[in-house]
Amino acid sequence: MRRPSSRIHRGLLGERALVGRSYLADAELRREYDSEIAPRTRAALAKILDEVALPAPPRRVLDLGAGTGAAGALVRERWPEAALVSVDKVAGPGILRADVTRSTRPAGVDGRFGCIVAAHLLGELPLDSESRARLVAGWCRELLEPDGTCILVEPALRETSRGLLEVRDRLLAAGLFVVAPCLLQDGCPALLRERDFCHASTEAIVSGRSRVDYSYLVLRKQGAAVEDRALFRIVSDPMKDKGRLRFYGCGLAGRRLITRLDRDRSPANGALDEMERGEVVRIAGATARADGLRCGHDTAVERLRSGAR
Repeated sequence: MRRPSSRIHRGLLGERALVGRSYLADAELRREYDSEIAPRTRAALAKILDEVALPAPPRRVLDLGAGTGAAGALVRERWPEAALVSVDKVAGPGILRADVTRSTRPAGVDGRFGCIVAAHLLGELPLDSESRARLVAGWCRELLEPDGTCILVEPALRETSRGLLEVRDRLLAAGLFVVAPCLLQDGCPALLRERDFCHASTEAIVSGRSRVDYSYLVLRKQGAAVEDRALFRIVSDPMKDKGRLRFYGCGLAGRRLITRLDRDRSPANGALDEMERGEVVRIAGATARADGLRCGHDTAVERLRSGAR
């Protein structure tokens, strides 16, 4: 029998009736949030910080939409010397009460930060994509240090993921640099088809499940763009069916379906057998087809960064 979902799960990840409300003021919902949503935030942020190296350990960290403090707890573990400022619409232990939509700089927050985290926040704000992007751009302009990093994390729902991608494109147009997950500093190809969206995953036990899916962006004021068109980030789980293995990859060449027929498996392309969502790979010598890229016997596939680590 399928386990019935909790009020917090339905309200934020189901019909989303709690979005925009001060649900953390409800003691029962706060407990459910702390046991079901907060661990997702922690698992996602931990994976992101494992993958994306900050230029230096931040001296100050701002946690916007702090919830019950999951991101802040991880920050204290990672950077025990950093000063942490946590903000949420509903105050809690060590969390400053402020409405982040009223101004770029929340009331009571001063100075600049080496890292800003906004997890499960943007998609719950009563704003359109343009207003959300303007808010994030303001955080980066007024609150972020010159070499600082802004991390946005959202649920891996089609609605919230595509909303984040729309914000992404507007932030690029505003002059910000996307560090991860994107290799492409241009319009997101996942937005070209209504059914497409983009999310990552990590292994973590939350609510009895061993995997946490999430969407995210890591932003800086500037960065070095990727120039290698053979690089792709794998943006799907492996699709294995009779006689072939397929993935979707995204890079400078766009969002492409990558296919290898079983008869073409070789030591050169054998890395495809171990590929996982989130990995960055170099695929040299693939053939362009109408439906994407075909990896042949001589196609060289190199794993550069594993999504599992």
